[in-house]
Amino acid sequence: MALGDFLFPHLDLKLVIAHSFEVDIEAEKDKKSKEYQDLAARASFSKSDFQKLGIKEGGSVNIKSKSGQVVVGGFIDERLEDSVSSMPRGPWALSLVAVPTDGSPPQLHGIQVTATKSDDKITSLDSLLEGP
Repeated sequence: MALGDFLFPHLDLKLVIAHSFEVDIEAEKDKKSKEYQDLAARASFSKSDFQKLGIKEGGSVNIKSKSGQVVVGGFIDERLEDSVSSMPRGPWALSLVAVPTDGSPPQLHGIQVTATKSDDKITSLDSLLEGP
């Protein structure tokens, strides 16, 4: 194990982007609201994976895929298996999705990501909407 892995543990995970009625309801009210952003800018992990990351409930986690990177709040979901993370469908999760150029639908399940504890603030909605 490299020193960097010890100081900043990371996990290689499969990401599932899930539909959330709670997020959808808040999005309909106001996507710029704190309530919406608190619900959508999050990732859930198994209890074991959460402990390996060394974060506190709601602590910042950097999630990186081949297509993008975001910082979100991390939470425990005891229903999840180890090595699987879940995010609600929204701008944060969708920024990690590759957009196929052949017209086929994007893959929303089983996306390979790396999760790392972060000291950064949660990625703002405005920065996601601005694009690269």
